[in-house]
Amino acid sequence: MKRFFQIIVVLTLLIPSAVYAQGTDPWSEVFQPDGNLNPDLIDLGVTTDHPDWMSIELPFGQSIDLDANYHRYQTPSGNIVVLPSASTLFFMAMNPQESGLTGSYGSLGNGYGSLITFLGLVAGDNLDWSKVQAEHPEYTSPDQFWGAVLNGQQDVWTYFSGWGFITTLLQMTWNDGALRSLYLLYLNGSQNCAAIPGGCSGIVTPPPPPRECSDPTVSMQQPVLVIQKTAPNNPLVVGQDTENRRGADIQVRVTVPPVIFTWYEPIYEERDVCRSANSGETANCYIGAGSVINDGVSDTEMVFKECRTHVEHLPDAVASLQATAALDAASQEWITGRLGQTHYEAFVHQANFTLIPGIGSWTGGCDGGGTCTATGQALRVPFADPGTFNLRMDVVTTGTHFRGVPITQPRRVGIDGTMQVYVALPALVP
Repeated sequence: MKRFFQIIVVLTLLIPSAVYAQGTDPWSEVFQPDGNLNPDLIDLGVTTDHPDWMSIELPFGQSIDLDANYHRYQTPSGNIVVLPSASTLFFMAMNPQESGLTGSYGSLGNGYGSLITFLGLVAGDNLDWSKVQAEHPEYTSPDQFWGAVLNGQQDVWTYFSGWGFITTLLQMTWNDGALRSLYLLYLNGSQNCAAIPGGCSGIVTPPPPPRECSDPTVSMQQPVLVIQKTAPNNPLVVGQDTENRRGADIQVRVTVPPVIFTWYEPIYEERDVCRSANSGETANCYIGAGSVINDGVSDTEMVFKECRTHVEHLPDAVASLQATAALDAASQEWITGRLGQTHYEAFVHQANFTLIPGIGSWTGGCDGGGTCTATGQALRVPFADPGTFNLRMDVVTTGTHFRGVPITQPRRVGIDGTMQVYVALPALVP
């Protein structure tokens, strides 16, 4: 159990400071400056495989077959990060070529030195070092031997003197979740997924090449607003219209032209190519005209063809509409001043009116071409004071969206108008 604890410690120490992962290095896509995983990574989950190199041959024709287990992530550029379980890592180190270990860009650790320590702890006293030295005197230390194993230059299984290390491996398998600490990086792994640990299971299809079209454009026209008195032509104060108390009718109207959103869709076509073969792939085509033997692998790539223009007429509907009327200051002063001198106790009855919503209401909508309108009216507004009333309408639109993405923000627009309310005053006849 002490050795098992040491293995946990060593695997934890395999992750160095995130300083090594910054800059233009591919690791900068994997880790943030503070050492945490980059949130842009796509978590591909855990993949389980059953490779031949995860088997242990036992006496009397028996064998133990273990599963290879990897937790994988995909970077925005299509690189794949592989976190093998502890037992999987051990067998990958024992079979670096077959497992794809040597095909990685590298590990986020201290190179093979950490793996050498890891292998030594797992094997422990079960490695017959005397036999190794007798047959390979060039290895002056166990580290040299394990280094040769990792480089694929040395077989290890014939030098185990016992099977006690199997117990350690089984313990590692049962506790793999706590031991998954080494990060392996495979460049362009999403495109060459057949050659990476775990294969193509769950790999996200790489995005097409960067767009080569112009940025989208937005064109807007100002809304057209109208607020006006519609009837009667010369409204009297309701105090002098004792029979009908007609007041006045106020109408509002809004027209919002569509927002013109122009965007450009890059069109790609698939083209057959012959690319360089990765480790483990069989060449089946010529890379160049000078090739005399198959030196590449048939593949396809997405090639930019053209930009397709799309013009959208987006509706910017009216979300709210308010209209008011207010007696101006000069009229109020005339009522309480000059009119009050000839008509005792003249006063301002009601200087402010909330027309819409209040006395009246509004409705709105948009047509198929993206033009939005709103209309409303306040009928028989009971103006009791003579003078000039300032009319005001304020409108807020919804803004526009395309395929769930905001294109323009809500707009706030307004307009002012005026109207007159009259009073009949008796003329003095000498």
